[in-house]
Amino acid sequence: MLSPNPPTKRAMNADQFLALAEALRSYARHSGRDINASNLFVHAMLMRAIQSDRPTPPQRAEKREAA
Repeated sequence: MLSPNPPTKRAMNADQFLALAEALRSYARHSGRDINASNLFVHAMLMRAIQSDRPTPPQRAEKREAA
């Protein structure tokens, strides 16, 4: 039986992020595009990955008592 949930992909590691950033900068240089835009894009994706990778803080005692 197939799962109703799509399979999840593994997160990119640091080497993959650096390779992506270098590829985007290279593309930007060769195509005459803004290198800062590619840097900002990679930065935004890295920050999203860091935010989603953080463990959630434990719930406060009063919230658990209300449930």
